[in-house]
Amino acid sequence: MRRKVAFASVLCPVDFSTHSREAIRHAGAMARKSGGRLVVSYVNDPLLLTVVGRGPAGRRQFVQRTRAELARFVNRSLGVRHGREIALSVSTGNPVDEILRSAKSLRSDLIVIGTQGLSGFQKLFFGSTTEQVLRRATIPVLAIPASQHRRGAKAPPLVVRRVITPVDLAGEWQADAIRAADVAASFEAELILVHVLAPIQSPPWLRSADASAGPRRRAAATRALERVVARLPSGVNAAFHVLEGNPAHEIARLTKGSAALVVMSLRGGAGVWGARRGAIAYHVLTHSSTPVLALPRRRLGGSLFRRLSAAVASALSERDRIEMAGIDALLSVGAGRSRAWS
Repeated sequence: MRRKVAFASVLCPVDFSTHSREAIRHAGAMARKSGGRLVVSYVNDPLLLTVVGRGPAGRRQFVQRTRAELARFVNRSLGVRHGREIALSVSTGNPVDEILRSAKSLRSDLIVIGTQGLSGFQKLFFGSTTEQVLRRATIPVLAIPASQHRRGAKAPPLVVRRVITPVDLAGEWQADAIRAADVAASFEAELILVHVLAPIQSPPWLRSADASAGPRRRAAATRALERVVARLPSGVNAAFHVLEGNPAHEIARLTKGSAALVVMSLRGGAGVWGARRGAIAYHVLTHSSTPVLALPRRRLGGSLFRRLSAAVASALSERDRIEMAGIDALLSVGAGRSRAWS
């Protein structure tokens, strides 16, 4: 049986919106599940602080009032008074910088953040904050989209029955599968590995010259994932899907109608999963109501890593690997020129 993921220190930045309450509830559930500590933070706008809190005494009162309102917000969100397991943090500055600074100083190992905030300009501002946190974070980020429950109803608790993780097979994907298996074990959930074959807009003469490329790619990916699933630890309930289309759209579509959690690594630079770090994770969030646990890219070793690598190496021919690498390179160029991932 794989070890379970535990988060000893969970940071949840909020903006006092209804959607922030959902993020707090999810953060509280993750902290309780791990036996960890939850810190709820709010970042004051420095311009607002300058206008409202004139003078040192005025600023101090403004911060104290903010802290009191934050305590009430947390108590209403969780239905209990915050105690030693829940701490409050109020700071002033750029939200992204302050969130990441707090995570570092608190030694947080998970950030839980919503993807929608207040209306109008504030909603746009908070949404961009989430995307920048996904792009710059060096620790896992659990991003919570707005739920589909009716207005005014309490958000359901975090229930995970399926852990969905994309693998690209042509890059350093083995650590993704290993860590996703750990997360699935934590929730006693099914692990679903997904490989998405992105279509290429090739000229007519090339399509007619090699009409078998699509089925061959699908067959190669299916063989590889079959071997990967067969080599996962016996305690992991795992399955796989080979899909075709836009990776973000297909992953989002797969999450519909199920209590799922998408677990994926944040890529650096351009690539098949997005032109910017965290872009595909944010794109999945905007097209579904499924939480996304984004993990910073990390290389892992060990016997499982070697078994997975060997499984794909034996399943894919040299031609398969060259073809997949070439497709990824073409798609990377296209992704860098398109804003469809933003």
